[in-house]
Amino acid sequence: MISKCLMCGGKTVKKIVTTENWWGEKLTLIENVPAWVCDTCGEQFFEPEVCEELDRLRDTPPVAKKTIKVPVYNFPKNVYTR
Repeated sequence: MISKCLMCGGKTVKKIVTTENWWGEKLTLIENVPAWVCDTCGEQFFEPEVCEELDRLRDTPPVAKKTIKVPVYNFPKNVYTR
């Protein structure tokens, strides 16, 4: 159980989430993943068994439930300059 957020110190609650995984150049989403989620900053934490299963899915991807298109944009250079 992860009761305290490692990022901000907030309290975590158990939730079912959708998480993203990059498999090489391919972005994938995994739905219905159990996680501890910080109620302050939203950071997600996973139990070791969940991480192991996510690794197995990455190594041997199942047939996709569905496929969606995701647009990719460039951040405007004029917004932030040093």
